[in-house]
Amino acid sequence: MMIAREGRLDGISRLGKAVIGLAGAICLGFSSPALPQPVPEVATACSDGSVTCLSQGWSDAQRQWWYTVSQGSRLLPLSWALALKTEDGASAMFDSANLQRIGYLPNPVSRANPYGLPVGFVVDHDPRRSADLMCDRFAETCRSKTMREPWLGLNCSACHTAEITHQGERLRVEGAPTIAEFDALVDGTEAALRATLTDPARFQLFAEAVLGGRIDDARRASLTAQVNEQLAWMAALRALNHSDLVAGPARLDAQGHILTKVSMVNGASAPSAEFQSDAPASYPFIWNTHQQSQLQWNGIAGAILKLPILGRTTDIGALIRNVSEVIGVFAHIEANRGYAGLGYDSSVRVTEMVGLERLLSQMQSPVWPQAVLGPIDPVLAARGKALFEEKCSSCHAHLDPTDLRTPAGDKMIDLRKSGTDVFLACNTYLRTTEAGNMAGQGIFGFFGDEIAETDATRKMLVNAAVGSVLGKLDELVSSLFRDIEPERGAIVASGALGEVLPGVADPVKKQRARTCLSESDPLLAYKARPLNGIWATAPYLHNGSVPTLYDLLLPPRARNVASNEPEPAGPVRPETFGVGSREFDAEKVGYVSDPSTAAWVFRVRDDDGNILPGNSNAGHDYGNAELDEQQRMALVEYMKGL
Repeated sequence: MMIAREGRLDGISRLGKAVIGLAGAICLGFSSPALPQPVPEVATACSDGSVTCLSQGWSDAQRQWWYTVSQGSRLLPLSWALALKTEDGASAMFDSANLQRIGYLPNPVSRANPYGLPVGFVVDHDPRRSADLMCDRFAETCRSKTMREPWLGLNCSACHTAEITHQGERLRVEGAPTIAEFDALVDGTEAALRATLTDPARFQLFAEAVLGGRIDDARRASLTAQVNEQLAWMAALRALNHSDLVAGPARLDAQGHILTKVSMVNGASAPSAEFQSDAPASYPFIWNTHQQSQLQWNGIAGAILKLPILGRTTDIGALIRNVSEVIGVFAHIEANRGYAGLGYDSSVRVTEMVGLERLLSQMQSPVWPQAVLGPIDPVLAARGKALFEEKCSSCHAHLDPTDLRTPAGDKMIDLRKSGTDVFLACNTYLRTTEAGNMAGQGIFGFFGDEIAETDATRKMLVNAAVGSVLGKLDELVSSLFRDIEPERGAIVASGALGEVLPGVADPVKKQRARTCLSESDPLLAYKARPLNGIWATAPYLHNGSVPTLYDLLLPPRARNVASNEPEPAGPVRPETFGVGSREFDAEKVGYVSDPSTAAWVFRVRDDDGNILPGNSNAGHDYGNAELDEQQRMALVEYMKGL
């Protein structure tokens, strides 16, 4: 255990204590909301009784550390975040109530969370190693030493913690996908900063709060310049990430955002806008990740090597994945100079991410809470088990909720066989950019294939992640990265294709899909994994295009490749449904999705009836039309208990 209830500490718990002490120190330097006295050492919604937390193998102290520890993400200086109002000026931008409005979860005030920030909103403070990061981009921010101040960022719990409500009961599920709207957070922050800068009276109040009343012309001019630097950076990222396809709640094109960030920080003269972030995905559920051979929906990060670090086993593939994610979500990194093999300077916190990965290895999948959601019918579930073993078990191995050791038996299913929307995998596979400083380097710095002047952006992502890890030589040593590049299969032509993406109007998208469906590569696939805890992970399919498990067992109308088979005669998957409710549908298993009452509506098709690339609900259809209503309900009943 990381932090034992009787107070014994191991290495990771000492990190947690250090973070708690740091947060307390930060509290002395900035004004903050009135805190209860005494401030509790450990407090989460689970411990204060407002939420029922499922038993997943963690103590509340471990849960608190997961919610509050920094990975090196830096969205805004903390003083700015505490002073910033929403675009309309009606409320504090980073007030817990405002962030709950877009789906983030509340987290009580504690020593580790003195500002009462939501789950996963954390403070990063590293005045020594972050003092001179990205100074070519943020010249005044560096000159004024703002880089050395505490910054607000996010950690992985913001996106991988869920809350379910049912008939007045609230359930917390660790490691499950959030329903939060990440794009609303990013766009709202930029809009709030812009509104503040353009309103003199509002900027005066902002400056007084940030500067503590020590305002003169020089300080005001410096703060103005710093805000302009952040706005220019945000606008540049938004321009590359922009898509007409809105992700909405519960989805994010995370790989698109991450690859855009790499294009921006590698020193290339003109990052390509050819590929935008238009393939939104559900946030993966992350229990049992340490038991899987491939990570992410499309297996972009392999669990390629496990080595003892700091006295415990660490999965290097998972570490690279986690560093890649924090690079995409606001980490500062100097990848435009130096050499990955010698390390890039960055704000990334490798030790903490090693600790987070070890903590995740203790997370059990959630068990269906019968006392709240109702009992599982044993007779119906037994029928469902027989059907599951016949139709599903060849791809989805069984894994007991408490089993944290057995290999997960996950498999990569190629795009042609899975039939699901191609664009998450396809965009990542096809996207290229100028390599800038990374040109001529190995993917792993000194090792791996050499990166060309213009090359696959995913190669530069690995280079940036490895360089960030190696930049913390006091935390890790470069020899760990020898010979760990995953093997890639040869690209070979598949069989002839008929019409690709029938119902899609965009010719560029149709051609990209044809390319990806005609080639064979490990990245052109989606992962099938054990389904333990699947009941808590709606919406379904990698792009969140199916609201419930019951609907997943219906055949889709949409297809990736035209077929001579007639459209299903019976019920089909809904092509329009609401997203954003936390109220649980215990019969169909998913969130209540009535579009007439929803804050946001998912649509497979546009107003003209054309399928929206990225939103297709095709695929994962292995004879669904042959199932009758009783069989579907039996399968759902069985999957409740996985």
